[in-house]
Amino acid sequence: MLAALICRHPAMRLSSALLAISALLCTSLDAYAWGKTGHRIVGDLAQARLNPIAKAAVSQLLQGEADPTLGGIASWADYVRESVPEYQWTVPLHWVNFEKDQCHYHANTNCKEGLCVVGGIERFSKELADLSLPLERRRDALKFVVHFVGDIHQPLHAGFAFDRGGNDFQISIQREGWNLHSVWDSLIIDSLKIDAQSYLTRLDQQALTSESSQIVAISAPSNWAEESCQIMQRADFYPPRHKITGRYLEAKRPQADQRLKLAGERLASLLNQILGGG
Repeated sequence: MLAALICRHPAMRLSSALLAISALLCTSLDAYAWGKTGHRIVGDLAQARLNPIAKAAVSQLLQGEADPTLGGIASWADYVRESVPEYQWTVPLHWVNFEKDQCHYHANTNCKEGLCVVGGIERFSKELADLSLPLERRRDALKFVVHFVGDIHQPLHAGFAFDRGGNDFQISIQREGWNLHSVWDSLIIDSLKIDAQSYLTRLDQQALTSESSQIVAISAPSNWAEESCQIMQRADFYPPRHKITGRYLEAKRPQADQRLKLAGERLASLLNQILGGG
């Protein structure tokens, strides 16, 4: 119970004793890519960029959902992976591992039996496109695609196996205990102290950088994973001495914003291709 409380709410203030305990406890629990706010942003960005045919198909597939939008179902895959036994096999589909100084994706080494985020996107994209499958199965496929496209654009979901994508790299910021994965999942976004809609508006007002604009059309999930890997392996990504300040958050926020925007753009493009005729 203590582990769940600390790790699921890593921004809580910890005493020095609990800070030390959390460093041990949180290593057994995986953080979620982008957190609910980030996944919501990616889904909402994509929703606004669907063509009319794809938008109608999404509406049909999500009919009956509490929030029948891409943003509304964007975090579903995180919930079912640990709460619904039949979906526990999807746990490794949320990430892909790379070796240090090596960001070239090879399916036979980085994604054996298709059990990585690249394989997840490829598998469920095919299921979503298969009109012979029951609607319920294609609905699940849509939910997985929306989530995994968000996941693959978070740099630490293309990280190292030895520290579980930064989950085991403990961070101290203003005497609060975090891990690097959670910093990228949530803290960079949440430290602005605005809601998802306000963050979405803020991103809509930003242009993609020239570098991002040139690569937005790259449609292969393996390339998206390689991009994230290259960001994660930059010299200034892992903070020295396991400590950060607000300067780290401010310095990395533009990069996180670009990954969120790319995820939304690419998700829309993928769904337009699968559901909207191109």
